[in-house]
Amino acid sequence: MNLTRALEVALPEIPARTLAERYPRLDPGTTFREHIEDGKPVVRLYVPSAESMFTFPVHLWKLAQLFDGTRSYAEIAQIYSQENGTEYDGDAVREIAGELEGEGFWYKTPQEKNILRLQQSAEERRKKVKVRSRWADLSDVTFPAFNPDRFLTWFYARTKFIYTPWFTAMTLLAFAFTLGLTISHWREIWRDTVAFYNFSNKSWGDVFALYTLGMVVVAVHELAHAHTCKHYGGRVRSMGFALVYLTPAFYTDTTEGAVLGSRYQRLIIFMAGIWSELIMCSIATPIWWMTPPGTLLHDGAYFIMMMTGTMSLIINWNPLMKLDGYYMLCEIVGVVEIKENSTAFVSAWVKKHIWGLPVEVPYVPKRRRIGFAVYAMLSGAYSYTVLYVVARFAGNFVRNFSPEWGFIPEIGVAMLIFRSRIRLLVNFMKFVYLDKKDRILAWFTPKHTAMAAGVLAVLLAIPVWHESVSGRFLLEPSSSAVVRARVPGSIVNLYVEEGQKVAAGQKLAQLQNMPLQSEYEEMQAKLVLAAERRNSASLRYADYGSAEEERKQLSTQVNQLTERNAALELTSPIGGIVLTPKVEALLGTYVNAGTEVVEIGDVRTLRARIYVSEYDLNKIRMGAPAQVEVQGQVGKWQATSISIAPRPAEMDSRLGASGESKVEANLPRYFQVDLEIQNSELRLRPGMTGVARVYGKRRSLGGMGIEMARDFWGRKVW
Repeated sequence: MNLTRALEVALPEIPARTLAERYPRLDPGTTFREHIEDGKPVVRLYVPSAESMFTFPVHLWKLAQLFDGTRSYAEIAQIYSQENGTEYDGDAVREIAGELEGEGFWYKTPQEKNILRLQQSAEERRKKVKVRSRWADLSDVTFPAFNPDRFLTWFYARTKFIYTPWFTAMTLLAFAFTLGLTISHWREIWRDTVAFYNFSNKSWGDVFALYTLGMVVVAVHELAHAHTCKHYGGRVRSMGFALVYLTPAFYTDTTEGAVLGSRYQRLIIFMAGIWSELIMCSIATPIWWMTPPGTLLHDGAYFIMMMTGTMSLIINWNPLMKLDGYYMLCEIVGVVEIKENSTAFVSAWVKKHIWGLPVEVPYVPKRRRIGFAVYAMLSGAYSYTVLYVVARFAGNFVRNFSPEWGFIPEIGVAMLIFRSRIRLLVNFMKFVYLDKKDRILAWFTPKHTAMAAGVLAVLLAIPVWHESVSGRFLLEPSSSAVVRARVPGSIVNLYVEEGQKVAAGQKLAQLQNMPLQSEYEEMQAKLVLAAERRNSASLRYADYGSAEEERKQLSTQVNQLTERNAALELTSPIGGIVLTPKVEALLGTYVNAGTEVVEIGDVRTLRARIYVSEYDLNKIRMGAPAQVEVQGQVGKWQATSISIAPRPAEMDSRLGASGESKVEANLPRYFQVDLEIQNSELRLRPGMTGVARVYGKRRSLGGMGIEMARDFWGRKVW
């Protein structure tokens, strides 16, 4: 300990003292209402000075109401005992008041707050500042709030028609119309949604526009919560802006609504935010549908749809995260803070019964234990998945500009996001170690240590991990034939339609060429006359040679015309299905020689082409097994890799390739890998998309670790 530190300990600060003892008093602005929780009456109250909601048993609330700042503890005990028939003494009342003081329950004037602040030691003040630091945790970065109550009172007076039956009926009709548009254009909307949330292809301008639009949508969302709280008589003390994992988020204090509202009213308050987003989506979707693509109005409506549509519903209605759906679930099941309670129960149960640690398991009624366990596991898995996606967002965005070093911000953001979780894990490991240290040290004799090292080495050497590479594909027929018109003509008959199964040699279409057919018939007539002249010359023994020569020339011309005339009938060279879209539209059209009329594909064997980066190319080989998942189809298909391109190629734009990049030199190169799929049941069709996974050899964990370290050193460092 240095001299300065020693002096601080020897000469502690002497805080200022109040001139006289002041008795606690209840905040005069406190709002309260009695509720039923778990079958028992409780009182919910909101204390403005503490900016918190408290839940008291009825008898404790009756006692707290007697604190007016002038009554002594003995006087309060006497009054309470007389009114309720329960004996309390001054010391018991003082102890209860002290516990509530520790929770910041009692009202304090600004002068009393300043004196209390002075009474704190410098070290305590530094700790409080550190705890309250806005930037201590990226999961919740808050900014100063403001009191919107006067504005909401003015705004509510002009917009309270929102809660009338006719407006609700109109919104439900709008929701139904939007749902119909969404279902009829689902493939297009879903494709656009996936592309919209694929941040690996976003520029800085796109991210800025996304943040700006997100702030507007979330502001309307929170305003709806505040508006509904005002409708049910609650005051809204604060609204503000925050960053939740760097995502824009406004927050609204609707605690008074939770205190004053019934269970139904609280559900409506929680639902109001999602309802407002559905209204915005119902306005934007018809605009997107009616306006031409590429216009400012169309693109703006598209952005609103993406922010307030399916993805917003999935996130906000999801009860596994502490958003609107979570609070609605708490109200429906009647359990306050189900996430914290279930997680604490499961965590303590695992620590005690699995790890054998000396911890106390919180009491949970038997009827809730299974539900708590299921919810805690699902909620934990979902929350960590969301955190992982957030960490991947940074990596995907940076990879758009520098694929080589995109892992650095990804790891950095992951460390910031998971910092508190890592700290909890470290503390848990320390706890386990301290509790088991003596037994572990006693067990690790030289013999046991050698055995453990041998088992660990065997486990690291066993090839348990099956290497694989995945990629999107577009199904194509393994063999196809394009039937073209060999002679010009008009298509007068079509015998097939798109998707129809045909056999080899089957007639596909009939062309008509009147000049060709007339010439053919004329040449046939001339050939008949030439044959008669040859026969006549043969009988007369005169001019036979010239007559025979004329017949041969006409015969050659007739044969040529016969082939051209036969070409007016189009037949399939192979068996398969018709791939040409809307082939019936060709009926009655005139086609020139060489024009494609019908394409036939053999779909008994299909080909799926994926693109593998040069980093993963060493994991697969010719003849490697693969599995294929086709979008919209249930099940998996077995496949085999039949070819690997010898040089890189550009990725097919139909698979979502982003085209040329601003940093083209840094992009990884991709190699084509073709897979062959047996389609004996003909359930698959060319043009279907999906994901294929090609499997390589099995690797041991130890070998994978060594290879990863070697690759990192060779690619990133050396």
